[in-house]
Amino acid sequence: MTGVFISYRRDDSQGFAGRLADDLGERLGPERVFRDVEIPVGRDFTDVLHRAIAASDLLLVVIGPHWTDPVEGHASRLFEPNDWVRAEIEAAFKQGKQVVPVLVGDARMPATESLPPGIRQLAMLQAARLDDRDWDHDVEVLADHLRALYPPLAEGRLPRREGESLTSVLHEIGERVLDEVAVPHRPRSATSGFGTRLGRRLRKLLWTAFVLALIYAGMRLFGDESLLRTLDAIEARLQLGWERLLGYLQP
Repeated sequence: MTGVFISYRRDDSQGFAGRLADDLGERLGPERVFRDVEIPVGRDFTDVLHRAIAASDLLLVVIGPHWTDPVEGHASRLFEPNDWVRAEIEAAFKQGKQVVPVLVGDARMPATESLPPGIRQLAMLQAARLDDRDWDHDVEVLADHLRALYPPLAEGRLPRREGESLTSVLHEIGERVLDEVAVPHRPRSATSGFGTRLGRRLRKLLWTAFVLALIYAGMRLFGDESLLRTLDAIEARLQLGWERLLGYLQP
């Protein structure tokens, strides 16, 4: 399950963000760090973006020296209607996530008036600073700070509700269904035609898909907060992967 979502502007701090994601992954666990990717032109990632933020516990806003570079008619790209960096920060604030500014490349915190109204509270937050000369030490300090902000990051696993629940029961049913499908059955008679065998397999496949859909719906309806965040993270990554695949397939 994702714990830390790293937001950055590609042409401002891509290298810093990648390095930070790798180093935090070593300290917190790679499955707990999600580094955002650039949204391809023509793709609407709003739903994916909000799901990825919802699946995270903390948002790191990596701010480099060009993070607030001006564009024609505006003081900053943050004021553009479709600026996805601003959208990430706005989503985190609206969802009540802990937001931590991270300054890299000798950047300074932006002034309140240089930010759109929806993210102006960012300027009021205490920022972490990562210096190339003391990078390892600064990242270690940041990791300790994140563990303090969200103690489960310091544990071996993120918290789950103890005891049997409807979620655990549904999960067990799902495992039994998959086991049943995987178990080889007695050989069919030689008179069974290919069409008959294919029909049985298709019915079994459809039945399995139906049961799994019920299990997923049950997890969504009755799952605890930890499970819901996990499902959000999985869905976000799957949709990102699907969008990337479509981008590769397009001429």
